[in-house]
Amino acid sequence: MRRNSLIILGLLLSGCAEGTTETGYEPRHLGMTDGQRRGLYAPRYSQEQAQAQAEREQDKHSKPGLGIGAPSY
Repeated sequence: MRRNSLIILGLLLSGCAEGTTETGYEPRHLGMTDGQRRGLYAPRYSQEQAQAQAEREQDKHSKPGLGIGAPSY
């Protein structure tokens, strides 16, 4: 009985040792730095995104704002 339990436990643990799952998920190791962890979730950078962001910033600064005390309709 005990031998069967050890065999089953060994088979279960051997299945968990793979690097990736069937869906392609690759687990991250716990020894990562803060910068590496932030890099996992950061959006990918592209030149088009940077150009669009620069244009939005430029438009925001060029539009006249409301003065103090002006009604904001």
